Amino acid sequence: MAFHKFFLPLILAVLGTNCGECAEFVPVYMWGTNKMSEHVPALHKISEDSFKDTLLEYLKDDPYVLVFAEHTLSPEDFAQHDQNGETAFPKLYELKKQKQHVTYKPYVQNPIGAIKQLDKDVTELSIASLLSTSDVPKKNILIIDLNDAKDDEQRFHMLKRHDSDIVSIYKDILQQHKNVLVIYTAHHTSWVAPEEVTHRKLRSLLQEPAEDKEDTGIIFNKDNVLLYLTSNGEFSSRNDSKKINITKDFEVTVSGSDNYTVSVKHDSDDLEIEIVITFSNSTRYWYINSIATTYNRQKIVLKVSKDYFAPFGFSYHCGGFNLTNERRDISLLLPGFQIQPFVPNATFGDAYNCVGFTSVPIWSGLFVTFILLLIITFGLTMMMDIKTMDRFDDPKGKTITISATE
Repeated sequence: MAFHKFFLPLILAVLGTNCGECAEFVPVYMWGTNKMSEHVPALHKISEDSFKDTLLEYLKDDPYVLVFAEHTLSPEDFAQHDQNGETAFPKLYELKKQKQHVTYKPYVQNPIGAIKQLDKDVTELSIASLLSTSDVPKKNILIIDLNDAKDDEQRFHMLKRHDSDIVSIYKDILQQHKNVLVIYTAHHTSWVAPEEVTHRKLRSLLQEPAEDKEDTGIIFNKDNVLLYLTSNGEFSSRNDSKKINITKDFEVTVSGSDNYTVSVKHDSDDLEIEIVITFSNSTRYWYINSIATTYNRQKIVLKVSKDYFAPFGFSYHCGGFNLTNERRDISLLLPGFQIQPFVPNATFGDAYNCVGFTSVPIWSGLFVTFILLLIITFGLTMMMDIKTMDRFDDPKGKTITISATE
């Protein structure tokens, strides 16, 4: 019982705080007949409670509150222009020239909710129903819903039409009430952009493509072996050079518990190629022992570097995986090559790349920097070795005589 009395209000308070943080921030454009004290917030964004306190100060003079609520609105809508350089709110901007007291708050949290929390009678109407009748509710707060977008209407033209309707309704209300406060805002924001980067941006070496790009690669997954190519390979011999269309069906042969042999085939009318990759493992690493191709029923062993390895749980990746035989008359190119044997699940681990951390551009930059430092050091040393004069002639005294030994 004590648990519920103590912890339940605390949990509800935390949940309420989180929901408040998740609320959207929308712009608020306010003007009125009476002078409004401009409150400069300490933060860039104004919370719902702070905006409610501001409204309570404005309501001390008991004005007629007229609220125009768009479905979506953002500060970017106030900044956009058409081809003629005109904004979507020319009449709202003219209110400043008409000596109306205008204030603008670009980011306010849930202003409609703050208005409804005021201890005032609230009436909600659509813009269409208000324009069709001349009777205006006499309640303290009138919220007019501007969600009347047409199917073939652009957003810029819709906002411009609303701009004209807002000023027209305001002038009609002004004839009935001497003290009027008008608020133009929205329920949701129309421009959504992430404010904080919640993940690190890494150079992707895995088979997963970027979000805005379609992955056209080929991925193989069979018997705890993963193989990936960004596109079809290319086989070149002394006589011809042909693209090879590798199918997604490939064979895996396991000899014992440590060795794998992967066989990827390309079979066409004029070319038959089989790529055989053999793996072995040690205590902590796995290695590519050999890669061979079968070209027109003739086995060709390709040169394999000792650097084709990775720790367990990691994959090996090379953007341009190009292998040749000893005589260099046959070459095999596998673009975006990535492979990993002994995979516990169906996903690639972090990749060991064939290009080391100190690549050719990095070495070039270090070499140029070293030469520059050497030149600067030599110049400073020569400047520090310059000896200045320490004896000067006195025109009224005896002439200084310097011997050859000095």
